[in-house]
Amino acid sequence: MNGSAISFIIAAALLMAPFRMAVADIYQYTDDQGVVHFSNISTGNSKKFKRIPTAPAGAQYTEPAQRPARQQPTQVTSSNAPSNYVDMIGTACDRHGVDPALVHAIVKVESDFNPYALSRKGAMGLMQLMPQTAVEMNVRNSFNPNENIDGGVKYLRYLIDRYEGNLQLALAAYNSGETAVKKWGTIPPFPETQNYVQKILKLYNNKGRGFTPHYTIYMGYGADGALLLTDDPGKHPGKNLKRKTPKTL
Repeated sequence: MNGSAISFIIAAALLMAPFRMAVADIYQYTDDQGVVHFSNISTGNSKKFKRIPTAPAGAQYTEPAQRPARQQPTQVTSSNAPSNYVDMIGTACDRHGVDPALVHAIVKVESDFNPYALSRKGAMGLMQLMPQTAVEMNVRNSFNPNENIDGGVKYLRYLIDRYEGNLQLALAAYNSGETAVKKWGTIPPFPETQNYVQKILKLYNNKGRGFTPHYTIYMGYGADGALLLTDDPGKHPGKNLKRKTPKTL
């Protein structure tokens, strides 16, 4: 995928600090090349760094989320998901046409509902958005639960449409990327990805195998003014394509 380059400067202290400290100490600035930097300190570039809000108004986070326990997964529903996120997930799923139960399962596996989760590869927040994905889904602050969930659900909807309702391929691409799924033509033979898909499906109770795609297409114009329609924007780098989701064809 194309987009602005993203560079993250997050000190080890941010990863190991108590949860309450992480809430207040995240700063951001964009350099002259359009690279977005994150840090847990505001010194050094005091005129450029701006503190970014990490908790929505009214939200209360009192305990750090724990990593998923190594046990047989159980279905995650609105009745056992943290109440802070039930409405957020429901709103995003209504907007993008995704089953909330599926998103509950993904968030459980990705971050165990920790809005400040950060992986070694740079995936961030509840739905573990990679920096480039966050940019493409118009997520400005991946540690903001509302933005992260909406961006993650929007991206999931795109993947479901991309693979014509094949949930297993959509989940595999969410974990390992579209390039890997395209290369292998199926779930890539990576233990992490295969286990990921199985965990999600178990939590989701193996529902949703018959997802109906929205037939998402991308529309733009070439240098000669010709109309361009495609379901794979990755094949047209540099083109300014806009996502369109007609209800029917």
